[in-house]
Amino acid sequence: MGLLKSVSNVPGIDYYDYRDSEYYNKFTYRVRFKMPSIRYIINESTIDGLMKRYNATSGWRVIKDVDRPMVTKDLEALKHLIELRKSVKKDGTATVRLEWNSVSVFSNDLSFLKNIENIKPELDYDYTQVQTHNFVGVKSFVKNPKHKFRVYLKSKIVKGDLVTQLSDLLKRTPSLYPSPSLTYWLMGASLANNQYSWRYRFTCPTHFIDYDDESTLSYLALMHGDYLGKRYKLEKRPDPI
Repeated sequence: MGLLKSVSNVPGIDYYDYRDSEYYNKFTYRVRFKMPSIRYIINESTIDGLMKRYNATSGWRVIKDVDRPMVTKDLEALKHLIELRKSVKKDGTATVRLEWNSVSVFSNDLSFLKNIENIKPELDYDYTQVQTHNFVGVKSFVKNPKHKFRVYLKSKIVKGDLVTQLSDLLKRTPSLYPSPSLTYWLMGASLANNQYSWRYRFTCPTHFIDYDDESTLSYLALMHGDYLGKRYKLEKRPDPI
C-alpha cells in the first residue's frame, strides 16, 4: 500500500504515491473520479448490455427508480467508459478499475489520462504519480549486515525546519537507523550558533539511514522524499569457494 503526499509544484499532478512498485507493475500515473452511477456498469462489458439493463423492467438488472434520473443524466458518460475499458484492455496501454461509485484509470501517458475529463468535464478529477523505492545496487559486507536496506541522502540545501522534523522523525521511529555521522550532523545542525555554518547548510550524500522493512521507507519518503538519494540492498558477501 502506498502513501499519498499532496504536491503543488508539479504540473498536472496532485499527489505523489510512494510505493514499492508501479501500479500493476507497469503504470506511473493514475486519475481518479467519482460518479455514483458507475455501479451500474461494473458488470457490463458492452453498450448493448448497458442499454438492456437501462430498459429492463424486471429482474436483478433493473435500475432502481430513485437512481434512474442519475443514470439517465450519466448515460453517455457510462457508454464512453465502457468503450474506454474495452479499448485499453485490448491494447494494454492502460487499466480501468471500477469500484461502486468511483473510477481509477492507470497509464504511463498523462495526456491520455487528462483527456478522460472530456467524458464528463464537471466532475472532480485528481492525478497521482508513483514514486518507487528503486534500488541502484547491492552493498556487500564480510559479515552479515545488521539491516537489510540503506538509503543515502542527497546533497541538498537545508530548507525550513528540516533538521527538527528529521530529528523528531528518527527519534520516534525505532525501525529507522541513521548512520552515526548523520546523528552527529543533526545534533550540530540543531545548535543555534551553527545555523549559518556552511557545514550545516547542505545535507551530506555520505549520510545514510538503514532499515529492514521497505514499508518503513514509505513514511520517510512521504515526509522528506526530496532529500532521499540512492537506495541499496545490504547483503553478506558470498564466502569464497
